[in-house]
Amino acid sequence: MPTSNEPGRSSTSRVFAILHACRRSATPLTLTELAHRSGIPAATAYRLTRELIAEGALERNDDGSLQIGIGLWELGSAAPRQRGLRRAARPVMQSLAGHTRTVVQLAVAGHHQAVCVDKITGPWAVANVAEVAGGLPLHATGVGKVILAYSDDPGVHAVLQAASLHRYTVRTISGPARLAAELAAVRAAQIGYSRGELTVGTTSVAAPVFDAEGRFIAALGLLAPEAEQVDRLAPEVRRAADAISRRLPADG
Repeated sequence: MPTSNEPGRSSTSRVFAILHACRRSATPLTLTELAHRSGIPAATAYRLTRELIAEGALERNDDGSLQIGIGLWELGSAAPRQRGLRRAARPVMQSLAGHTRTVVQLAVAGHHQAVCVDKITGPWAVANVAEVAGGLPLHATGVGKVILAYSDDPGVHAVLQAASLHRYTVRTISGPARLAAELAAVRAAQIGYSRGELTVGTTSVAAPVFDAEGRFIAALGLLAPEAEQVDRLAPEVRRAADAISRRLPADG
């Protein structure tokens, strides 16, 4: 890969700066925003984004804004660990969604967010902002809180260093101290809740999934209407997460 005309920065570094800038944004970015957030000159960003679009790593929307493309997701999903996780989880998720008639999702730690790697929608579908390969805020979702409670990724825990957290609804936890206390409860019960904290009218409950060596690998979540008593569903989510853990091969 040829080196960049920016001292100390290779073309590889610039490409990843662009991809990370897109991944960290909750909404698509304009080229100007992308250049600013990645720290890359606009002309260079324009050239690189054209190449990334051609390869499917980025997608250009009708309004010209840019976002992560399906090609990048397909490449990442080829990782053996992700393939094994989804293969082990899917039948369990299908059973849980069929029995509870809700939305069931599987998420892993991303950079400052939870990344949905699989989702099954039951008949009682609720408002759900996450699509497969999409990101979810760590502090406002059940799966995100489980990831915060169990992941040892420094990027994940940077969320707790923020002076305040983005408030999505009036119920969103915006104070890191209060969030830290809730995460202690998540670890004690191996269950995380989000009660109307991301989307009004939606409650989620999630549990951790561990690999064969006992390392945290993912969070299994269930989303239901807020009127639904998700506390009674928590044991089912916990049992389903444990079932996925048992199904994971020793090599992850």
